[in-house]
Amino acid sequence: MTIVTRRTLLVPYTDALESEFLMLNCCAKNRAQMNGPKTVASARRLFKTVLHDPDMHSMAVLDNYNREYMGHVVIETYLNGDAELSYLFDKAYWGNGYASEALKAYFPHICKQLALSMVVAKVNIGHEPSIAILNKLGFKLQGKEENEFGPYYRFEWYQRPVVKEDDEVASEIFGL
Repeated sequence: MTIVTRRTLLVPYTDALESEFLMLNCCAKNRAQMNGPKTVASARRLFKTVLHDPDMHSMAVLDNYNREYMGHVVIETYLNGDAELSYLFDKAYWGNGYASEALKAYFPHICKQLALSMVVAKVNIGHEPSIAILNKLGFKLQGKEENEFGPYYRFEWYQRPVVKEDDEVASEIFGL
């Protein structure tokens, strides 16, 4: 499956994208808000997980005009039914709305495909661009938490129930 927006192209990962993924994840500036850069070895292990783990629903984000690698979006699902959204874009594409554009296309599609009713996202405190993106996607701030990397905000998104007209509800309840 491929998702196309005006400026981005979201494609499934293949081995051909490994070097771009490694560069994205090993860059200290790119990962400044994601607990620091990965080593080449740890980024390579993560890439293999992205390729082969059925619980990692990842897509590479490419520039729709020149096919340059821009970043990465993923929903990871867990055995307990939880799901977590993560994304990472190269510093060259920050501040131009590319992440918002890609995520506005990816997030509803993947939630529907996986029948997700709740998704979590974690954001470093003070990372205003990411907070703005989550707000645009309908996430709500649930609180402040802390782990070994420091404090962060926990955001949650819930599937809104479909509101039906009274006649539709009556017909479903009474078989009309």
